Amino acid sequence: MLLGHGKIYGAQYYTVAPPMEGVSWRDMEAWCKETFGASTGSIWSAWQEPGERWYANNTKFWFRDEADQTWFLLRWS
Repeated sequence: MLLGHGKIYGAQYYTVAPPMEGVSWRDMEAWCKETFGASTGSIWSAWQEPGERWYANNTKFWFRDEADQTWFLLRWS
């Protein structure tokens, strides 16, 4: 898994780019919705709901809290 960080509308987010081999993106996204709550989805929709707990975009998951990034890593590593 490739870790990183970035900003969405000035807010710090922690990113995870999971390998796409053997794991379904839909399963990971469904797990995020179940674990962290619903999201608008893509960071390109963030203008509608800025500051959400997590987003998904272009093979990366974006988490507002570093603890959520860690939780994701523990589940999908």
